[in-house]
Amino acid sequence: MKSAELTQMLHLIEAEDPKNPLTDQELAELLETSRSKVTSLRKNEGIENSRERRESVLLKDIQTILKADSELNMTQLTKELVQKGYRITLNSTINFMEQNDLLTNTKKTAVQEEKEDAFTGIIGSQRSLSMQVEQAKAAAMYPPIGLHTLIVGETGVGKSILAEAMYKFMVNNKESEKIPFVELNCADYAENPQLLTAQLFGYKKGAFTGAEANREGLIDQANQGILFLDEVHRMPPDGQEMLFQLIDKGVYRRLGDRDLRKAQVMIIAATTEDIETSLLDTFRRRIPMVITVPPLSARGIDEKYDIIATFFRQESIRVKREIIIKTEAVRSLLLLHYPGNIGELRSKIQVACAKGYLACMHQSDSGSRIIIDNETLVLNTLPENQEISRELKHFSAKDLIVYPTDKISVPTQPINDPYEFSEGLYRIIDTEYVKLQGNYLTEKEIDSTIWKLIEKKISRYITTIQNGKQVQQLKENIQTIVEQDLVQMAEEMLKIAEKELGEMDPTLLFCLATHFNASIQRICSGEGIMNPNLANVKKHYPKQFKIANQMAELAPQYIGMPLPDEEIGFIAMYLSATTDAKVKIGKNIGTIVVTHGKVAAEMVAVANELMGNSHLAALCISLDESPRFIYSRLLELVKQNNQGRGVLILVDMGSPETFGDQIAEELGINVRTVTRVDTLMVLDAIRKTQLIDMNLDEVADSLVEQKKSVVIRKRSHSPKPEAFICFCLTGQGCAQYLFEHLEEAVLEISANVKFVFLSLLSEQSMEEQIKATAQQYDILGIAGSFKVQIQDIPIILMNDIQSKSAINQFLKQLKNRQKQLSSDSPQLFQPSLVFLQEALTTKEEAIQFLCEKLQTADFVKESFQQTVMEREAMVPTVLEMGVAIPHGYFSEVKRPQIAVLIPKSPIPWGNGLDAKVVLMLAFTEETSHLFGNIYNVVTNLQMVENLAACTERNQVIEYLDN
Repeated sequence: MKSAELTQMLHLIEAEDPKNPLTDQELAELLETSRSKVTSLRKNEGIENSRERRESVLLKDIQTILKADSELNMTQLTKELVQKGYRITLNSTINFMEQNDLLTNTKKTAVQEEKEDAFTGIIGSQRSLSMQVEQAKAAAMYPPIGLHTLIVGETGVGKSILAEAMYKFMVNNKESEKIPFVELNCADYAENPQLLTAQLFGYKKGAFTGAEANREGLIDQANQGILFLDEVHRMPPDGQEMLFQLIDKGVYRRLGDRDLRKAQVMIIAATTEDIETSLLDTFRRRIPMVITVPPLSARGIDEKYDIIATFFRQESIRVKREIIIKTEAVRSLLLLHYPGNIGELRSKIQVACAKGYLACMHQSDSGSRIIIDNETLVLNTLPENQEISRELKHFSAKDLIVYPTDKISVPTQPINDPYEFSEGLYRIIDTEYVKLQGNYLTEKEIDSTIWKLIEKKISRYITTIQNGKQVQQLKENIQTIVEQDLVQMAEEMLKIAEKELGEMDPTLLFCLATHFNASIQRICSGEGIMNPNLANVKKHYPKQFKIANQMAELAPQYIGMPLPDEEIGFIAMYLSATTDAKVKIGKNIGTIVVTHGKVAAEMVAVANELMGNSHLAALCISLDESPRFIYSRLLELVKQNNQGRGVLILVDMGSPETFGDQIAEELGINVRTVTRVDTLMVLDAIRKTQLIDMNLDEVADSLVEQKKSVVIRKRSHSPKPEAFICFCLTGQGCAQYLFEHLEEAVLEISANVKFVFLSLLSEQSMEEQIKATAQQYDILGIAGSFKVQIQDIPIILMNDIQSKSAINQFLKQLKNRQKQLSSDSPQLFQPSLVFLQEALTTKEEAIQFLCEKLQTADFVKESFQQTVMEREAMVPTVLEMGVAIPHGYFSEVKRPQIAVLIPKSPIPWGNGLDAKVVLMLAFTEETSHLFGNIYNVVTNLQMVENLAACTERNQVIEYLDN
């Protein structure tokens, strides 16, 4: 009789994908047993291993592919197999071909050359990049799986191509059945560390709502291979910390799983930023190999010429036409400076070839040549008085001619290469040409029409790349601070503007949405909108004002009221600032953010993240700096940032408040200072200082007025309006039904509550959408069609809506919730959880002691302590001032509270620092922001010393509450 384990294994093998049979390791994981046991069971049953089980299917498909095209090389054959659904590497393809004697003599030679060196396709590998290639080879071959590597260089220098060449080199020179290459672009998850965790490490069934099965992460997929982290500087510090344990010990945990898993992964990370400032020191020190790739400008004319010729050959093969690049075009391409380096050079060549291809469409001969000259290159400017060297003359002495039959040796295009878009251009040209041919247009009119469309596509594409920010990401950032209705209104308004003015800068969406967010609050509260430049706008920008009026017609539909003329004038000013040639870099009002500590740098970083790189400067000052030294630093910064329209200084408090007038007098320029700066003020300042029609005084006065209106409207209790969420799959059907059944009862509990409708048809999970809503509103309750993971918020589901008792219970919970929201913030400290002069000597003892006290008082769950220790294992939570702030997961907290320990002697906490004071933070997600209330204490050395010297519990609480 067969065992249950054997029966289950046989079922799994029977149901497996024949192109990718289950390996013994995969079977072991599915059966939750050891690999050796699976191997033994399989052999006893006479079952072949995974490679042998796949052999007949693979052989048949290879023969079919080669019958259709016998000239395919091994890389192309591997690509075809991958497209057919095989998980197969180049090395595995070559080995299979050799074992089955499928290689001709010619192919054997080609394969041998390919095996020898994967870097030969990189132009300059034996010249300017020889040192980098040697570093890459050394890193790839270092036992057992390679050295972790950081590739540094400007945008477009070829970092991704170098990473893939390292992978190919490893595959070609290591005897391994399978070496995976997995890529993660960190920019995609810069704003969502939780999603990054799930993506990298995977998750366990039940870890969160919707986690219906165990899921492997990218680290699982990259095991025994390479994990390529592109734009690693965009990985949040939490993400960098998560990798410490993997790098140091080769172990990690899936989300929601307590068990450690093992993985051997070589990490290759790429960045355009200064690694000294953009990465955690502790992360950077764990990457032993750093390879710096030089910019295109630092490479020789000969290499530049080879790169140009290679890209033209690629396009020639793509369009199956001969391409002639005229002498003047070759010289221009060699002379030009490319801020985007090789990527920008390639895109310029692709655009030129697309334009040349369009010109060929009118010729009956499908094989007609594409001619590239300076006109085809669409050159705006060429360097003036550029010295023509002997080398440059040599390489541009004659036309460059490339043929579709040319053989080129280049690396495979890197995954998700942002500059690779020429396929789309040729497709548009072919499609549009066929459409326009039957419309009785001349050749010139057809060319003009198609090229305008192409230019728009190219402009949008290149702008997106250079901004380093997708429009969708920009939109997601806006929605964290602006209501969805206002974002939608701004989007629709921009569509109107684009019809009249052409494609708009995507950052204008942010400007309009945040502007409306502020101004509509003023209108609703009865405060007027003042625009001192309204008359000038109407006079000097009549076209923009007319378009702004058309845009404003959408306001009643979205916000239920019309916009006044003053507000329409602001819209026109934004339009003119975006489209008018007068507004360029260097014409902004200089803006400097000055704060104690690092808050200024963080505010500017947030502003740049939301709006793209801005014209702001940050000045971070320490508490022990003398006023004279601060003044000299600020003076220099004002000099640097004065662009002719004055300088705006935004300060938090203290002596810098008074420096503006002194600096203005000393430098003879206009300087204004606005105090009590916060992030919203910084965002508002960016928008207004870019408007050509607002001068420095008008900007400063408007910021002061805006700050006053915020203070006047601030409520004594909850700082946010209340909302009730209705959600379902679409945000329409069930959500609307729930709203109709509950609206009247909910309004009786909270008359001013806003109903928010959410849909599962979004890139964000429902939990993430609820979390985003909670940043703008205090959520009173939730009604939905399925269960979600939330904390402390009453929820009723669709299947309970017909139950009178369920509704009554839900409404009772809503009333309690409403009372809670309208009451004061929770009391975070109580005398019974303040412990003085305790004889605890280790971090572990202190954490266990405080967690047990919080658990006994019913503030946290029993599992809270383990989550605290998990966080501490990633990075010690101790500040330089001598305060430790250990904390666990929100999900393990029942009620928010902070337990305080002042030990008899400082406790060694890690990173060479001792803890004089320990604050055990037990926060729910909704109350985590309250830590800001004690931030000034724990970051002030004198206050920490006073706190550590306290002898009474009430004295401790008084310090912290203040």
